[in-house]
Amino acid sequence: MRLRAAGSWLLIAVLAGAACGRGGGAVVLATTTSVEDSGLLARLIEAYSRDRPGAAVRPLAVGSGEALELGRRGDADILIVHHPREEEEFVAGGHGEDRVPLMYNDFVIVGPPDDPAGVAGTGSAAGAFRAIARAASPFISRGDGSGTHGREMDIWSSAALVPDGAWYVETGQGMGPLLQMASERRAYTLTDRATFNVMEPRLALTILQDGDPALLNIYSVILVTTSRRRAEARELWRWLTSERGERVILGHHDARGRSLFRTYLVAHRTIVEARADGGVTNDDDARPGSWSTLRRRFLCRSVPPQQADPACG
Repeated sequence: MRLRAAGSWLLIAVLAGAACGRGGGAVVLATTTSVEDSGLLARLIEAYSRDRPGAAVRPLAVGSGEALELGRRGDADILIVHHPREEEEFVAGGHGEDRVPLMYNDFVIVGPPDDPAGVAGTGSAAGAFRAIARAASPFISRGDGSGTHGREMDIWSSAALVPDGAWYVETGQGMGPLLQMASERRAYTLTDRATFNVMEPRLALTILQDGDPALLNIYSVILVTTSRRRAEARELWRWLTSERGERVILGHHDARGRSLFRTYLVAHRTIVEARADGGVTNDDDARPGSWSTLRRRFLCRSVPPQQADPACG
């Protein structure tokens, strides 16, 4: 079932129009609704504005798919997104450069505390989705081409299922409104942990499945090659991937003092140094000094064991 709110499409149209009509030297940062709903976006812009007086940043919070499309159209200068497969296609198509992992957390499967579908005992994300489908319990989907929606579809594929029926509702909405809807309807959904942690006190939902490697949630920062503010966008990229940017990201907590994101800044510095030495070429290069090899090495030694990258072996 598709439940498309006209307001959500209108918002995207307005944001795209704002990007097209920008000016005044503002760097357009297109990012995800989860970065906004978690409160991190406002914190990053506030800190950057303090550190770089006079630097203007115009944020657009949409799904990752829409953010990447804004980049393709030249309506954004820099992206923070979490849809790896589409990011790779974006860079391979010549639309982006200097894609590096900025931060990560994880996705979680949430639902009503009494867990009518028995999700908590399934032991994996795919198993959880099978249980929900088997019980025909309500499931609310982003259905918007976002990074969260892309990961959801990957999990359905791993479960060898195509979700269909009245129990499965696609909303086309961002993470915050979707969580509110799931809470009101006693439904299950997939969400990033940061947004859920921030909104948890207002929701009648609980985390029922986490820790599966399939739920690792990586955010990358990408420069748009057709940016009309290349120097300004590069300056923001440098700040985000600096120790100062790292401190801001790591210092962002929810009301209970829990960190909402971890960072990849050690990997960044290694990658940038390797690039300077001519040792990094592109994402698909598997040589010892390549971007992808360095990324795997960093993932394997840095993330919690239960969220280790499959490439770690």
